[in-house]
Amino acid sequence: MMKRKNSWLLGVLLISTSVFGQEFAYEASLLQVRDAGYYQVMLSPELLGQAKPNLSDVRIYDKAGVEQPYLLRREQEVSTKSLFRAYEITDKAYQQNAISHLIFSNSDKRAIDNVSIEVKNTDAKKRARLSGSDDLENWYVIRDNYLLHAMQSEEETTELKILNFPLSDYAYFKLEINDNWRLPINILKVGYYDTQQVKGATTTYDCPIIEQKDSLKTSYVRVVFDEPVYMEQLQLMASGADFYSRFTKVKTKRIGIDKKNKAYEYWTTLKSFELNSNSENKVSFSGVTVSELDIEIDNRDNAPLKVEQVKAGFLNKYVVLALKPENSYVIKLGNDHLATPDYDIAKFASQISADSPKLVHGALVDIRPKEEPKAPDFWDNKYLVWLVIAVVGFGLAYVSFKMIKEIGGKE
Repeated sequence: MMKRKNSWLLGVLLISTSVFGQEFAYEASLLQVRDAGYYQVMLSPELLGQAKPNLSDVRIYDKAGVEQPYLLRREQEVSTKSLFRAYEITDKAYQQNAISHLIFSNSDKRAIDNVSIEVKNTDAKKRARLSGSDDLENWYVIRDNYLLHAMQSEEETTELKILNFPLSDYAYFKLEINDNWRLPINILKVGYYDTQQVKGATTTYDCPIIEQKDSLKTSYVRVVFDEPVYMEQLQLMASGADFYSRFTKVKTKRIGIDKKNKAYEYWTTLKSFELNSNSENKVSFSGVTVSELDIEIDNRDNAPLKVEQVKAGFLNKYVVLALKPENSYVIKLGNDHLATPDYDIAKFASQISADSPKLVHGALVDIRPKEEPKAPDFWDNKYLVWLVIAVVGFGLAYVSFKMIKEIGGKE
């Protein structure tokens, strides 16, 4: 009895595992890497189009079928980065028990009022002087009697010190350090921080225009994709007039459920904008998955424009995970039973470099079981069915007529 119970329990577990743990609809392989480390795998519009909006159904497995933890990242539309730009050091002389000096070039003669020096950690205190020159012969003092101190970091072996001074645009600057009765300090770099605004990387792709129909007042452009795709922006390129300004709507098809729990199709507007000859005609909206687009252009009393190209795009989305060169990996998705995974790695996202190498995954493959082709059924052929009905009807009519005739003869 116990043996039978155990067998039954094992069967239930196997069935539930296959149904709830492995029921994926799509997969995409990852390219093998040369070096072990963390990588950012860029997700394609096709993969994003088939996954759940929050990507809760995305899982990654190695060749042994072991689930791999990952975190999600998305490019920011605009981010601010501070880059250290080093000046060229043209001369450096360290002398024990003397005055050491370092000369760096400001070749484009930028007006600057500070520099940063990178120094090997030291607990020494030094006096310094900064001067400037345009010919490396005649030097003019800019600031005297700097006190250099607290040049040590608890986290790195080097420390950055900022030297402020009156705004100057000399071609060369000389930093002189008093090393009398002491060993010199080790200055590695001299430079400045340049703050830049960087646009996030995007994926763009062409949208297949199926047809354009022009009525008296409106042009209708239809876009149809082979499979659902993800997009956050759209750009139209049109021709036909030097100057134009047309009210335009972008619509997409959706599926709704009525009160009788029946599905029905309807169109909803993603964006309304002005198609203008002085604009890039690029519009943004919340991320959506679409299979079809309908673009309506109000021509009013103008000749129709010709929409030459439609491009879509989105800010790149990545899965970030550790990969090993001796292993292979696959992304799986399309399991409605899965909830958002809870991985430890999410708590350490800030410790994984945003500049990790980027990868692309392979083509998305449909792995759903294919239905066996059904053998032709006699009743599937409507013409044969109608023929049978006609023959049966004729037979019934004949029998009825014969019976009526016989009854009439008896009377």
